[in-house]
Amino acid sequence: MGMEKPARHDARKRTVAMAVGVSLLLVLFVAGLAFANSIGAARVAENARSLHWANATLGTSSLTRAALVQAVTFVGLEQQGLVTDEDVAYATTQVVASYDELKQLEEIAGASPSSTDLTHFMAEVGSAMTALDEGSVDEARNIVIGDMEGAYIDLFDSLQTEQGTIQAAIEANTAAAARMNGYVVFILTLAIPGSAVIVYWWIARRQVREYRLRTELELEGQRAINRAKDSFIAGLSHELRTPLTSIYGFAEILTDGDGADPEQTKEIVQIIANEAAEMTRMVDDLLAASRMESSGIEVDMAPTNIREVVESAITPFERAGLEVKLSATDATVSTDAGRLRHILINLISNAARHGGDKIGVEVSLAGDTVDIEVWDNGQGVPEDKVEKLFDRFIHKDAAPLLTGSVGLGLAIASRLTTMLGGRLAYQRFAGKTYFIVNVPAAVAAQGDDAIESESVADVIQEMSG
Repeated sequence: MGMEKPARHDARKRTVAMAVGVSLLLVLFVAGLAFANSIGAARVAENARSLHWANATLGTSSLTRAALVQAVTFVGLEQQGLVTDEDVAYATTQVVASYDELKQLEEIAGASPSSTDLTHFMAEVGSAMTALDEGSVDEARNIVIGDMEGAYIDLFDSLQTEQGTIQAAIEANTAAAARMNGYVVFILTLAIPGSAVIVYWWIARRQVREYRLRTELELEGQRAINRAKDSFIAGLSHELRTPLTSIYGFAEILTDGDGADPEQTKEIVQIIANEAAEMTRMVDDLLAASRMESSGIEVDMAPTNIREVVESAITPFERAGLEVKLSATDATVSTDAGRLRHILINLISNAARHGGDKIGVEVSLAGDTVDIEVWDNGQGVPEDKVEKLFDRFIHKDAAPLLTGSVGLGLAIASRLTTMLGGRLAYQRFAGKTYFIVNVPAAVAAQGDDAIESESVADVIQEMSG
C-alpha cells in the first residue's frame, strides 16, 4: 500500500500535465482558427467597403448626370416660358446636392482606379454648372452633350470594371480564408511539439545572453571604477605634490639660511602656512566625501551668527594677503557653523584661484532665507561645464574647477548646503561670477543692521520673471 500511493500520485500528476497540454493545444488551435478567420474577414470587409464605394459612386454620378441634364433643359424651357423659376431652382438644387455627394465620395476614394475618371467627370459637371450660373445655356448644353457625356461614359466603364475586380477579390479572399483554416489545422497538429523545443531553446539562449550581458556590464563597471581610481589618485598626487614641494623647498631655505633676513623669513613662513592650509582644505574635502559615502555626515544645528562665520572663513585668506570685501547683515540663524564655514572656505578658495582680482562676500536677508553670495570679477565657468558644475571630479583641462579639493570642492559644498536645508547655485550677472548659498533663516535677525535687503539672486529672479 505504501508503494501504491506514490504511484497514484505520479499518475495524477501525469494526468494533470496531459490535461494541461491538451487544453493548451485546444486553445492554440482555436486561436489559430480565429486569427485566420479574422484575416479573411478583414480582407472581405475591406473589399466590401470598396464595392460599396463603387456602387455609390456609380449611382450618384448617374443621378448627377440626370439632374444636370434636367437643369439645363429647364433653363432653356424657362426662357421659352414653359416652366417656372421654382422649377429651375429645384432642378439646380438637385444638381448641387448630387455634386456635393460626389465630392464626399471623391474624398474617400483612396487608391481606387476610378478616382481619376471621377475627378474628370466632376470637373466637367462643375464647368456646366458654372456656365448655367453665368446664363450661358448653350455653352452648358454643349458641355453636357459633349465633354461631360464622354467623361461619364469613361467613369461608368471604369466603375463597372472595378466592381468586377472587387467581386473577384471577395471570392478569392473567401477561398483563401478556407485554405488558411486548413493550413492552421495542419500546422498546429505538427508544429506544437517543435514549437515547444524552439521556445525552450529560445529561453535558454536568452538567459545565457542576459547572463553574459550582466557579466560584461559588471566588468565594465569595475573597469570604470578602476579608471576613476587611477585618475583620482593621479590628480590627488599632483594636487598634494604642489604644496608639499613648496613646503619642503622653503623649509630647506629656512634650515640653511643662517642669519636670514627677518622679513624674508616671515614671508617664507607665511607661504608655508598658506600651503599647509591648502593641504588641510584638500584633506577636509576628502574626509567629507568619504563620510558622505559611508556613515554620513552629522550636522549640529544651533543658533549661529552669520557674520561671525563669514569672517572666520575670510580670516585665513586675509592673513595670506588676499583682500576679500565683506558686506553682511548681522543675522542669527539656526545652522551648523562648522559645515557652513567649510562651504565658504571652498568657495572663496575657488574664487581666489580661478576668479578675478576682486573678490567679495555679501550676506543679505530674503524673506525667510539668507543668501550668502561669494563673487569675483573673473571670466566665470565655461558654458559646457555649468550643467555638471556640482558633480565630482569635474576638471577644466588639467586643472580642477575648485581649488584644494581635487575636483571635490563644489560637490562637497553643494551636498553640505543641502544638508543644512539650503541650496547652492551658480549665477553669472553684470560681469561677475556668483556662487549663492541660500539657507533658511530659522532665527530672527538681530541688531540695527539686520534689515531685509535684495540679493543678486532676487534681482536675477525678478529680471527673468
